[in-house]
Amino acid sequence: MWVKVALTASFLWPSTSAFTFSDNSSHACSGSITLPSNLTNTSLSALPQAFSSANQAQDAVALDQIRNTLALYPLCIDGKDFASLSLVFASDAVANYSAPLNILTPLSTIETVLAASLASVTTQHLLGTQDIQLVGPCAARSVTYYRAAHFGEGVYEGEMLYAYGQYRDVLVRLPEGWRVKERTLAYMVSLRWWMRSPLHSLKLMSTQGPLLGNASIFTPQA
Repeated sequence: MWVKVALTASFLWPSTSAFTFSDNSSHACSGSITLPSNLTNTSLSALPQAFSSANQAQDAVALDQIRNTLALYPLCIDGKDFASLSLVFASDAVANYSAPLNILTPLSTIETVLAASLASVTTQHLLGTQDIQLVGPCAARSVTYYRAAHFGEGVYEGEMLYAYGQYRDVLVRLPEGWRVKERTLAYMVSLRWWMRSPLHSLKLMSTQGPLLGNASIFTPQA
């Protein structure tokens, strides 16, 4: 049985209300930049109104640059090129992956923990529905649907783990391009399901909330 739950989050973010950098490009971003809301506690039903102003005219070049930045994340993760996450995240980024990884910061910690936690699996991350809202020339926020599949290796060969949810991001424009400043991973469903094994016996695949499959293949950091 598939059971949907309200998309909410109970965690608190560290204070990251302003971000400062200099940019010598034609669209200079300097001084103190007030970041937009990261939508951490916004319900799923409220998201259309939260992004309603995104339907207005926006900078098409900036939107494409942001899409390209976000699209690099699956390539880095699935290719296990965690050092290239610097193409996605700002150096002082804060990423809340929820349990079991929880809040990771800065970028060096994000790289290290993700590399360790995914060491025993190969992965495929699919990005889907997406909305991006520019908040001035130097900041933006986005919501991107994802499905993440994890396939066990070694002693876990043949085991799988799936996750379904959204990446809720706040981005800033640095001299090197758009980067994620804050990321919230929001799970969208809580699942318990039964499937038939090759021996035709019913097997309970998941008891860990939004994760579907054998959670043992996913190696959390202590």
